[in-house]
Amino acid sequence: MQLIWLDNSPCSAHMKSKLFELNPTAQFYTDLNRCITSIKSIKDEQILLIVSLTLTKNILCQIHSYHLLMSVFIFCSNINEYQKLELMNEYKKINQIYSDNELLIESIQQTINIIEQQILSFNVFNPNKDYTNDLSKSSASFIWYQILIDILKQIPDNEQINKKIYENYNEFYKNEMNQLKKDYTKEKAIQLFNEKTSIHKILNKTLRTKNIEFIYLFQYFIIDLYDQIQYEKESCENSEILKVYYGKRMLNIELDQLKKHIGYYIAPNGFLSVSFDKNKSIESAKTEILSDGYQSTLFQFEINPKCQQVTFVEIYDKQELLFNIDTIFKIHSINFDSSIQLWQINLINDDIGKNKIQTYFQSIKKFRYENSFLIFFGHLLNELDQLQQSEIYFHILLESLSSNHEDIASIYNQIGNFIADKGQLKLALENYQRAYEIRCQRLPNDHPHISISLNNIGLIYKDEGKLDDALSYCQKALTIDEINYPKDHVLKAMTIENIGGIYKEKYLFSIAQTYFLRALNMYKSALPPNHHFLTDILNSLGKVYCDQGYYDRALTCYQKAFATSEINYTDDHLQKAQTIENIGLLYKTNGMLQKSLEELLRALDMYQRIYFNEHHDIARCFGHIGLVYEASNDLDFALNYFNKQLNMDEKCLSNDHPNIQIDIQWIIDIYKKQEQFKKAFEFCQKKFLEKKNLLGENHPMTLTIFMMMIDLCEDFNVKSNYYKQALSIHESLIPFDPHATIRCLDTMINFYYKTNAVEEALSYQIKMVDLERQVLTDDHINLALSLQRLGQIYETLSKTDEAKICYTESRTMFEKYEHNQSNIESSDRKSSSESNAYQEEKELNFTKSRICVLQ
Repeated sequence: MQLIWLDNSPCSAHMKSKLFELNPTAQFYTDLNRCITSIKSIKDEQILLIVSLTLTKNILCQIHSYHLLMSVFIFCSNINEYQKLELMNEYKKINQIYSDNELLIESIQQTINIIEQQILSFNVFNPNKDYTNDLSKSSASFIWYQILIDILKQIPDNEQINKKIYENYNEFYKNEMNQLKKDYTKEKAIQLFNEKTSIHKILNKTLRTKNIEFIYLFQYFIIDLYDQIQYEKESCENSEILKVYYGKRMLNIELDQLKKHIGYYIAPNGFLSVSFDKNKSIESAKTEILSDGYQSTLFQFEINPKCQQVTFVEIYDKQELLFNIDTIFKIHSINFDSSIQLWQINLINDDIGKNKIQTYFQSIKKFRYENSFLIFFGHLLNELDQLQQSEIYFHILLESLSSNHEDIASIYNQIGNFIADKGQLKLALENYQRAYEIRCQRLPNDHPHISISLNNIGLIYKDEGKLDDALSYCQKALTIDEINYPKDHVLKAMTIENIGGIYKEKYLFSIAQTYFLRALNMYKSALPPNHHFLTDILNSLGKVYCDQGYYDRALTCYQKAFATSEINYTDDHLQKAQTIENIGLLYKTNGMLQKSLEELLRALDMYQRIYFNEHHDIARCFGHIGLVYEASNDLDFALNYFNKQLNMDEKCLSNDHPNIQIDIQWIIDIYKKQEQFKKAFEFCQKKFLEKKNLLGENHPMTLTIFMMMIDLCEDFNVKSNYYKQALSIHESLIPFDPHATIRCLDTMINFYYKTNAVEEALSYQIKMVDLERQVLTDDHINLALSLQRLGQIYETLSKTDEAKICYTESRTMFEKYEHNQSNIESSDRKSSSESNAYQEEKELNFTKSRICVLQ
């Protein structure tokens, strides 16, 4: 349950205190748009909104239909009956309009009490499916709760972690935790859970939302409660079949899903309290608080106490049973009972379900080459799109486990994944290399986990543009995979896919295509039909077809990818959004700009529903929409979306992420097209100063933006001095980056040559050739082109002898290159290849390299 307050004026301290008592995580807003953004970011909690009359229509016209908004309370000092009636008729979720704060608080309390009884939900597990790696969200959640206690018992209690988490929470939570620990004993766990309403609510909310920090804080209590229920069940002598009930309002879509799963197993997402009183449960199911889109449902449990796999304790004073968190039930039947006007869901218990789950655990462990359910538990959070909770979990493991724990390398590897996703490549590489070093020390040279580390290091090098290094690491990984998996295997297919991605970045599209096709066929062989992995590889294959101009083939791949994601995910999903985005970009490539815009806006809507707040996927989609507007010559719209992209990337990515540099360049390009050169220069200068303050003058990102700024400068002398300053900084970098220095020199030479400062151009061209001789092979195409340009400059200055020497050496290099490569381009290759690479970056269809997350 989430309580949200909205008013133009700040909430009073007294009212804040009262609302915190009702809901410790209550949020308070004075800004309408921020409030709406927060509400739309909530994915798995019911919402109660308290809003002033002045803002009621402004917010309800935008969020009234949101299915998680349960009830709206309006406060107003003065309103006539006609206005009140009109407003409540228009917006059915309005509970009432209050002028008295005490009545408002009392009404909110009553509503919370009713909804709290409705909150618990169930996760479904298909016992007849061969899962391997094919988990639905419901199944992943089901498994997560089944292994939670075992995981908590493996994680050492760490006082420093507890203290750090404790300090981050408000006074209400601190007081509750202090009260719980006061005179606490293990034997009191069941009593405290039933008598302390606040602890009951906090604990079940913590479990329901999978709040890892709070689960860690309550670790001792959750384990004790579980063990005590287990102990009470073992001492239970009752052998009669027990009938108990649980009434709730259920969303139509949830009920429809359950109807499709008769015979499947379900489990609650917390400690489930059920009643012996059927009438009381029916009354709870028929509450009018939840109306639109909900059905009254009565869960009827028939429990055989002799069954070893169901554990519970009877709460006699409440006439209730309290089930343990890992108790599972089988859906026996679902039917509408017209006599009581509600849906009845009949559940039974048996010992078969637990056995099937254990069989599944063994198959998933074998498939993923898992050594530990500690790691698998965190991966399940990834499957559930709980990436923040997963990251917190792995950091807790890193801090609480000993440095020689068997899973420590896998933890570094997983943390590297999170950091890489944020664009912090250097830090991600450090974590991957740490994992690799530990694995090399502890494992055989051909162990699958070493292959995974090699893959991840290779993918970082790929993202850094070090493609030869990337290829070397991934090819070493493939060698190990060939040893471990002589036949088709998913992990080998992943490595092959990664190699294909590297060849794509090297613009060797036909080779990339070969690898992607090989990976696709291997996935088809090793996985069930329509497995979600096929979506990614089909997107990658579609991209290389697009790169080669095979647009029909590309569209076919994207359509197959989308159809596969539709089978796996009925709701919004990242793979769906990415595929729609790719289709939109393909339409742009074909000049179908209106269709492109429609698909990209559709993808954007899905991204915004998927992510809680800002995310670089949303930012990238903003940029692609901007590209369509740019192609349509709607430059103001393009500028607007490029600014949105930059603003979001600056919030989501590291300060030196290469995407930010591209975002800045796109905005400058629009200003240039609008002939607003002064604005372009001022914008670039602003970004240069920002990066200089954040990263330092000598940082490559700062230097790159400085070079952009120089390009926009119109005064020859100022521009020349800036260039010399930039070159001086490049030459003093530690460690020295010769390639960045060569790029700087190349830009300077073009400037001086075009402005007839040929002597200056000559001095820098000589310097560039000398540097390239140090870092390039003697038959490298770029060195040949540089010598050719040096000859042209000598020729312009009438220094024919020097020009002839340069031309002769250049021609020899071209002949060597032609012999070695069987492919030589025109003398414009160097400058055009850079231009093409930049354009390729602008037109890039989105395909995400999969960083192996298995261990």
